[in-house]
Amino acid sequence: MALFHLLPLAVALLSVPYVEGQVPGFGKCPTVQVQEDFDLSQYLGLWHEIERFPAVFEAGKCITANYTLKSDGHVRVENGENVNGQEKIAVGDAYIPDPKESAKLAVRFYDAAPYGAYWVLKTDYKTYTLIWSCGDLLDFGNVQFAWILAREREVDPAVMDDLHKLATGYGIDVSHFSKTDQTGCVN
Repeated sequence: MALFHLLPLAVALLSVPYVEGQVPGFGKCPTVQVQEDFDLSQYLGLWHEIERFPAVFEAGKCITANYTLKSDGHVRVENGENVNGQEKIAVGDAYIPDPKESAKLAVRFYDAAPYGAYWVLKTDYKTYTLIWSCGDLLDFGNVQFAWILAREREVDPAVMDDLHKLATGYGIDVSHFSKTDQTGCVN
């Protein structure tokens, strides 16, 4: 009987790679605070991925994200990675749905896809950014993404520790973070 009650959860979790991400959790998404007074113009430019939660759409090394403003006020998102010696680029679109919450962006990489959350929890614009995304699955689960990006390929360990503590304080399980290989990169 208990197995029967877990069937909806199993179905939802099996669909996770196609919906939101790879890190499932029980219950609703944790409550977090995003960056206050977020300034998109300072955020634009090239970032290097330092750590990430597992994601089916990222498999390589030397992962970057480059954000540029488009004429319609949206942001062109260009994610690059090296997969087995081949450069792969994914181009997406992001925007700020509510100017009162400017650190809560929405992003997508396919025109037919719905926009997903891209929330900037903390950034100093010049060194690091902590990004988080969470989607509720019915009333019993959630799926999370998280990234730590930096302007350089390495970040001071004390900064990383502070970002991990911040995320942990919100109930985000930082044990899911894995280090991105940024060695031997040309760009």
